[in-house]
Amino acid sequence: MWDTFRNFHRECHERMEEMQRFGGLRIWILHVLDEYGPGNGVEIMDAIQEHQEDLKLMGFGRRSRGHKPPRPSPGSVYPMLKKMVGEDLINKGEDGKYELTKKGEDIVSKLTGRLKHFQERERGMVSIEIVLNEMDGYMSYLEDIKKSKLDSHKEMIVKLSERLKNLEKSLNKE
Repeated sequence: MWDTFRNFHRECHERMEEMQRFGGLRIWILHVLDEYGPGNGVEIMDAIQEHQEDLKLMGFGRRSRGHKPPRPSPGSVYPMLKKMVGEDLINKGEDGKYELTKKGEDIVSKLTGRLKHFQERERGMVSIEIVLNEMDGYMSYLEDIKKSKLDSHKEMIVKLSERLKNLEKSLNKE
């Protein structure tokens, strides 16, 4: 378990360093296009500002009382969009909307890595393997707790045990 945590921690640091090398505005543009789909420059600036406001509400980022995070300026966003088109990270459609290219999608996937798994869970796309691994982790946790602390939860533990036994029986019938 500690090795898993250590590896995850190392991966997070590597991703953070890679994100810093890649550049903040570029990351924001990739992120909002990945999350919302195609958008024009104004929509991209709106989405970035909205995300920064959400982060502020959650307690991240700069704390300035009552002030909205600064909106990215057209003077920084549009040159970056042009540069990212040249780098084949995004395309600009005939409708003026930008979207990720395959290369852009690959970079988003590489940078977000395991974080994508949490987004997918929020959207209801949970794989059976993920669920079973989490259950295994929770079982290990419960096994490590002093039995006296579990006594008051015995009824729930019995119910869950019965459900697992019924699930196992249904697998044997197939």
